[in-house]
Amino acid sequence: MKIQDIKKHIFSTLEPFAAANGFKILKGRFALSRKAGNRTEEIFFTYCSWGFEVNIFPYVSVDYREITTICNDCGFHLNHSAFINLLLLQRIKIQGFNPDLRWKMQVATTDRFILSDDETDEYNQLDMGLSTLLPIASDFLSQYDSINSIDQLFNTIPIEQYSPYCSGLDTHCMVGLISAKLSNNADYENIKRMYQRIVKKEDFTNEMKSSFSRVVAYLEQI
Repeated sequence: MKIQDIKKHIFSTLEPFAAANGFKILKGRFALSRKAGNRTEEIFFTYCSWGFEVNIFPYVSVDYREITTICNDCGFHLNHSAFINLLLLQRIKIQGFNPDLRWKMQVATTDRFILSDDETDEYNQLDMGLSTLLPIASDFLSQYDSINSIDQLFNTIPIEQYSPYCSGLDTHCMVGLISAKLSNNADYENIKRMYQRIVKKEDFTNEMKSSFSRVVAYLEQI
């Protein structure tokens, strides 16, 4: 089973949804993407191939230009303000979140679609799986439709340090702090001190710690 054939099938399957919801199909990026004011919303896929088996990982993401720009200007590479594997999100909605869930799904290979030789049967299962995920993706995008909502996602007490909505605790510290500042969070100073303690305590790279210090200084000027 060739990845190009899988991409072609997925885009064909998602074309009516994309057209109805204002998404552009980005074949090179394996994504559906749309602009909405100051943010970019995407449903995208990554994949791995092993012989005749292809693993397809579905994601949904929202990227706020202001957050990404501040991170990148301060030396911290950021692609998304918030994103999550859609099969993980589906499971969270069913049974709730615990810190081990993402790892357990990775080990059990339930965070992906696995396609092999029987194209007809595999494509039918893929189509059924995607059809249940699209409403969940749409709900995510409507829920996180402002920087204030990103602030609430990362900074609502008690804060889940190992959030499934980002690439790791370092990203959480960056996006959490920036979104709190840009949202005029009344608790910003306490949030800043909390993230400063985390960055000091955790085993982050020196580059990340330097970038975080630059972010803190940058935000003081706003």
